[in-house]
Amino acid sequence: MKITIPIQQSSASTGSKRPQPALYFGRLMTPAQVNVAMASHPDAVRKELFGHWTLCGDVQTEMFLRLQAGHCEHDMQERITAFSTPAGGSYAVLTQQRQGFQHRFLLPLFEPKIGAFLADMTQGALAYSLANNDAAHAVVWRSRFGAPELLPLQVFAMPLSQAVREQVVVEYFRVVKAMSKLEQIPSATQGEVVHHVSLTILMPEETLGQCDKRLMQGLV
Repeated sequence: MKITIPIQQSSASTGSKRPQPALYFGRLMTPAQVNVAMASHPDAVRKELFGHWTLCGDVQTEMFLRLQAGHCEHDMQERITAFSTPAGGSYAVLTQQRQGFQHRFLLPLFEPKIGAFLADMTQGALAYSLANNDAAHAVVWRSRFGAPELLPLQVFAMPLSQAVREQVVVEYFRVVKAMSKLEQIPSATQGEVVHHVSLTILMPEETLGQCDKRLMQGLV
């Protein structure tokens, strides 16, 4: 079921211009957060997302129009890519693709909230919310991925030791740059060439908070 809903624009992004239009900041909402956020929405929306962990991000307008026009849960192709970096950070990229348009969620698996999300997938469920280039409407639908696809990621979801934490944070921004490249993730549809990519990143907020202040000042 595909539903288009109005969403509130965050104050941090209001009036701002992104240096790279295809790069967005997202968040992972817990089922409790989703239930609260959906309290004033129509019954169909609440029923669609109730009890789901929800990844929230953005796509460029060209892809958003195709999401609106299609039936996301039937026409959308998904894939999971997991990898570890030389510094010791592990990531998963959850990709949603419609025709030649691809959206990617970059998840830092070393973040405690991501670990909690994966652990809950034994009984929980995942949904997506993708907005129109930081505008006021989003398309939401349920992911096809469940426990069989998501639980294996727990092998990578290990907390970082203090010895590698700062190196992983510095490396994180190189990972973001790499994941924004068109050719970095193969097409999820056989015979379909990817020509358009939008990337939503989840910042490793808790890991950043644990880093030395001097390092953080050097990254600003």
